[in-house]
Amino acid sequence: MSTSNIGTAGNSVEVQCTLSTSDTYIETVCIKSIASQPWLNELTIKTQLLTAKDPEEKRIKAMSCIEQSGLIALRNAIDRFLSETKNVRGVDHRISKTRVDDSPMN
Repeated sequence: MSTSNIGTAGNSVEVQCTLSTSDTYIETVCIKSIASQPWLNELTIKTQLLTAKDPEEKRIKAMSCIEQSGLIALRNAIDRFLSETKNVRGVDHRISKTRVDDSPMN
């Protein structure tokens, strides 16, 4: 189940979302504005291995600095993928979205 969290610090906005979780592994995505470069946003995917020596340690799996237009293109690509997979698999993705929207983290 994915959860999301929104935070602000000064002029910076940060949104985090859990992509996947199990008994031993957590993967999250974080999108935050960059105060010194207001036209860019940092998108970071982090992993956390709960059976590691330091289970609190989060490792960066991928990082990219992208403009708002890139975030919009990513959102559109995800929406299109969900729409196409619904048509192919008969999966109703609105159920998953409702669970995230109703999450106490929002």
